[in-house]
Amino acid sequence: MIGTRVPRRFPIGDGEETVLVPRIDPDGSFPQPSPAFSQGDATGGAGPAGAAERSGSPAHRGNTGHRGNAAHRGNTGLRAAYSVAAAVVIAAAAVLTFVLFSGDEPGDSVRLPQADAATESMPPRAVPTITLPGLPRVRALEALPGTPSPVLGAVTDVRAAITYARLGKPWTFAAIPSFTVGQQVGTVRLPPTMAVSGPLPGAAPATALETGADFRKAALSAVRWTVRNHYPAGSKVAWTASQEPAEGKGWTFGYQVTYQVKGERRTSQAALALLDVGRSRPAMLFVTVPDTHKQLWADIAPLVASVRAL
Repeated sequence: MIGTRVPRRFPIGDGEETVLVPRIDPDGSFPQPSPAFSQGDATGGAGPAGAAERSGSPAHRGNTGHRGNAAHRGNTGLRAAYSVAAAVVIAAAAVLTFVLFSGDEPGDSVRLPQADAATESMPPRAVPTITLPGLPRVRALEALPGTPSPVLGAVTDVRAAITYARLGKPWTFAAIPSFTVGQQVGTVRLPPTMAVSGPLPGAAPATALETGADFRKAALSAVRWTVRNHYPAGSKVAWTASQEPAEGKGWTFGYQVTYQVKGERRTSQAALALLDVGRSRPAMLFVTVPDTHKQLWADIAPLVASVRAL
């Protein structure tokens, strides 16, 4: 016969304790308790065990407390072990992520160059070499054939500290790069028709210009600058004049510039005057007229003759 008591485990406090529960007989009734099982055993009643539980004997409290504390310590240790394991897993994942993706950051060999470094690595733009003929002997600037334009007054270039003739139509005032004051005919394109002024381009001379030879050398550099910047590439120069100004210190060059336009040989007549104005950089007046406006060549000599320091 199968026993009438079945061991069951129920949680008691923080631990577990085995309790014997009566099994139901096949006919549906509860069996009578055996001599070894009494009401006091199950309910803590009149039996010795029940009395011991009700009285809270030291032996019972000790056994129960011992089992509860042991179970609590076991649970606490298990939770601590889980925490340590989780921390180890997280740390390992972080290390693995760093190892796998640290290679995504470019090294020094593939970094994008800085703007300054890129600029420094670029080769300098080639500056065309302008070759001028040998310096001519002193020769006055002569009036050229054509129809002189009307003079309407004076142009005052405050920055350059000079004044000179203001011409009427077809000349008009215009803002022309590299100069402070400009008169032009048509549009500014190579080769231009213009009469412009401003301080000597570039840096101031290293030493003060004192003699005619000093101003002539500076004027020679200015002529080279005009050929490089205001005439088609490959232009050639022939001198037409070389003289000191009528008043004050300075130097004037007259020159003819020859070049090719759409395969056709063309020429411009030009003059450049440097004038001492008491500053570190002398004033410059530059006049150039191509053969497409050759009737205005007659304006070149009068414009240069009219320049004065303020």
